[in-house]
Amino acid sequence: MPDTLGPPVPSHDAEARRRPLPPGAFRVQRPIRFSHTDPAGIVYFPVYFDMFNGVVEDWFTHGLGINYAALILERRIGLPIVHAECDFLIPSRMGETLTLGVLVERIGHSSIGIGITGEIDGSVRLTGRLTVVATALEDFASIPIPSDLRSTLEAYRAACGA
Repeated sequence: MPDTLGPPVPSHDAEARRRPLPPGAFRVQRPIRFSHTDPAGIVYFPVYFDMFNGVVEDWFTHGLGINYAALILERRIGLPIVHAECDFLIPSRMGETLTLGVLVERIGHSSIGIGITGEIDGSVRLTGRLTVVATALEDFASIPIPSDLRSTLEAYRAACGA
């Protein structure tokens, strides 16, 4: 049967996402453990999405200086993920240390586009994209991004060269 979709078309955006993280990007290191891997000995793909959520929490608290737990528990503002995608470029194996970095790709009225890059020894292993939406936890309705959060995100984005 002929391939009706044709060959893949290179994307400038996809190529940009495979570049190493800029110097100003927040980074955390995660050791790849036995519990992260599948029988082939590589990271089982859903584990990356759990890592993404963890790095976003760490980035808010340690990178942006906005305590993520206080945002949820005290300010009652949620940031649920409404869209997630990932390009898996090179498998990661138990015993390696993955560096995850965060970039702000877009700041909307209520939503934030977040790019996550995973590297080992400077080689990009995966790139992810998340969209989170600011919500009021009383009724789970979307709300405008609070001004303090917006200004912090804009400053971070500028520091990363965006």
